[in-house]
Amino acid sequence: MKIYFISQWYYPEPDGRVSNLAEELANRGHDVTVITAFPNYPHGKIYDGYKIKWRQWETINGVRVLRLPIFPDHSRSPIKRALNYFSFFLSLFVLAPWFIKKPDVFWVYMPFMVIPACFFKFIYSAPYVLEITDLWPDTIFASGMLKEGCLSRILNAVANIGYKYSGAITVQNPGFKTCLVERGVNEKKVFIVENWADEKIFKPKKYDLDLAKKINLQEKFIVMFAGNMGIAQNLENIIESAILCKQYKEIHYVFIGDGVCLAETKDKAHKSDLKNISFLGRKPIKEIPIFFSIADVLLVSLRDEPLYKITLPSKTQAYLASKKPIVIAKNGEDAEFLEKNGCAIKCIPDNPASLADAIIRIYKMTNEERILMGNKGLELYKKKYAKKHLVDKMENIFLKLCRQK
Repeated sequence: MKIYFISQWYYPEPDGRVSNLAEELANRGHDVTVITAFPNYPHGKIYDGYKIKWRQWETINGVRVLRLPIFPDHSRSPIKRALNYFSFFLSLFVLAPWFIKKPDVFWVYMPFMVIPACFFKFIYSAPYVLEITDLWPDTIFASGMLKEGCLSRILNAVANIGYKYSGAITVQNPGFKTCLVERGVNEKKVFIVENWADEKIFKPKKYDLDLAKKINLQEKFIVMFAGNMGIAQNLENIIESAILCKQYKEIHYVFIGDGVCLAETKDKAHKSDLKNISFLGRKPIKEIPIFFSIADVLLVSLRDEPLYKITLPSKTQAYLASKKPIVIAKNGEDAEFLEKNGCAIKCIPDNPASLADAIIRIYKMTNEERILMGNKGLELYKKKYAKKHLVDKMENIFLKLCRQK
């Protein structure tokens, strides 16, 4: 198959699902081209080694990548964020058609790409698969960036057009499928394809004593949060739980990553005079498993919003594959599912006391009990989230669409 991926983000930006899928399909003999922007996420600054041009071609792990101009931004400004999205839309409409040869299928990442997706569908007579990792525009309003009103109705109308004309829609959990069907989307074209971890990177690692000594945490019980530090993650709740855990001298919180809320989170920790917190900044993804090796528990946190009840952050699969106990501060069936399978402790979101209690529970476990939690997490990953099985599902969706043309 000749497959075009349309995604605003791509490697070296931290979005493993897109590059993982593209590379695996290329390895299986498919002709895969990715049309994306110049990398600028999550800082909103163009990465070193790149400079905005009217187009740039490169080949990454067997995948042809076309980069088009974008207005780089990842701030809280609604206007700048709108310019960020619109600039890539403009590049897709004006520049991409010069480089696209008729494909068998398009794979379109995130529902705000539906207008370009419909455009390409009609001019190339090729179906598109719409990948939804966040319900849009719901996620914009849940983040607090915009308030619902006339704009939300317009954005919902645009999303509905994308759903209507898609050949198939892929979501990562049953909750998203239920929500789409309730909005009138044909159930037969919504497929659940769960997220997976980059299995070349995320796997169990032996405790790295040298790293622990380097950051002076070799005697600590480490609670680690890794990933985007935005509004949705409610980092203030984590800081408040750290205050409640101060009496336990061995418990130490470690933050790895970056985002729009990092500065204010550091400031709150400093004003609270917390000595049990370290901010290590953003790390290359290939180094993350080394840091996971020294963690005693890995943390998932989302605000208490209706949307987040049916959202499971993609890092959860990386946590499971790393064979570590998990504390998950969110509501929803997926959190309950992880707890039921013995690999996580669920706690109440937006509730520092509940989060602190969950962390202390794991802290008071025996080492053998924590190892058992990690083992159950890895078993669950292999059973439900293994990459090969899930890419098989996605490939079959593409093949089915191509046969229907």
